[in-house]
Amino acid sequence: MKAKISSALIALLLVYCGSSATAKQWSIEDRQTQLMQDINAGQKAKELTNKEARKLRSDLADIARDKAKLKAASSTQTLTKEDQAKLEGELNDASLKIKKQKMEKRVKAKEKLDSAEKKAAKSSK
Repeated sequence: MKAKISSALIALLLVYCGSSATAKQWSIEDRQTQLMQDINAGQKAKELTNKEARKLRSDLADIARDKAKLKAASSTQTLTKEDQAKLEGELNDASLKIKKQKMEKRVKAKEKLDSAEKKAAKSSK
């Protein structure tokens, strides 16, 4: 069961996150905005519960605080390449968490539907 979910998630992420030579270069701010939109859309589509969405938003707020601290610690108020890499890693983790939680809901819904269809097929025999 978990292997099916993991395989499906990995396949989806590979398709979704596939790269090309003309891929858009996302800034940290762009990614933060996009991830917040993903959370909002997932909540609206009932792919995320209110509790899950709140936790994911909290994770993004933590990243924003980290970014502010890193900028404040710099004499030029800018992020170093190392700081950018750290934040990108945190954003990658947040993105995977969002997609995983949304995917789990879809898989559970599909399993529920499949189970109902099997019961209906058995009862009609």
